[in-house]
Amino acid sequence: MAGSISGLFVDVFEIGTRGNYNIASEFGKYHVDTLFLDSTTSPVALICYNNVKPKWDIFEANHNIYLSQTGTQGGEVLSFKSMLRNMPINVDDWQSKIKGVYAINTPRFKALFPNGKNSLNRGKQKNRVNAVLALITTIGTDASLATIKATIQAFYTTLLAAFNHKDSAKLMTHIDSSDLESSRINMCIEIEGNFGLLKTENKATPSLSAKYFNVALFNNSQQTSFDKEVKARSTKNVLQRTFVNPITQQVRIINSTDTTVHVFLSARRAGLVGLVFVIIPPLSDEKYDLKDMGDNTTEKFLNIYNTDTKIKAILTIKVV
Repeated sequence: MAGSISGLFVDVFEIGTRGNYNIASEFGKYHVDTLFLDSTTSPVALICYNNVKPKWDIFEANHNIYLSQTGTQGGEVLSFKSMLRNMPINVDDWQSKIKGVYAINTPRFKALFPNGKNSLNRGKQKNRVNAVLALITTIGTDASLATIKATIQAFYTTLLAAFNHKDSAKLMTHIDSSDLESSRINMCIEIEGNFGLLKTENKATPSLSAKYFNVALFNNSQQTSFDKEVKARSTKNVLQRTFVNPITQQVRIINSTDTTVHVFLSARRAGLVGLVFVIIPPLSDEKYDLKDMGDNTTEKFLNIYNTDTKIKAILTIKVV
């Protein structure tokens, strides 16, 4: 709150970058780079640089890992589910070749497919994976089915790898996210400490400390912000707008996931995406004009539609 002394006793850098690792990365890099430029001529700049550089390095390493994981996780999950979607085609091929050896009404065929195609083509993911393994096990050492067994085995190996990979990717993202958050806080603690050292060094002229901090970026991060999660193939309302400066209003949209979303204005809170909208690409951070999202002189609800069929979208919307 303006004019409140309590605001002096909080880590404004930690609060200002909370929930936005891209801002934290940009702000930290600017601070480290400007300190480095003065580190050979200014003793306090060298001290501050040595304080923050190790914490910045850890944060940036975790940030890169996190971006890599969140960028690929959707693809890994989709790869596994694509295999499941196409699996009925493979099952038909397996059955057709096995029928060439054992007629459909024979005990051997029924032993191989006790539930017909159902256990292979329907049910929980893990159960379908296990059903393929059961078929391989039942074929066993049957020499007459050796060729088709090799085909099924190859499919199973790929399917199991995709199944395990998509789960490990989710786990890794969670782990990396925890490490990243911890390193962000640690970096901000050092930046806050440097702020105090620089203010003390330049207490007669505080403005001399400003060059070590990306003030414009930080001010932008303090804009009214909305964090939203939007389920696959779903629409969510972000806010109800006012009509101050309707032609020049902008929003900054940070898409933190490997999803494509449409942002649009509507006359109703539960509005549906129409012919006018802005496409927000995956893993992006850009500013957009409201006038490109609909009739911004009359439509007062800002909404998001997640086009992805599988992945939940996570976005931050900042009113500029």
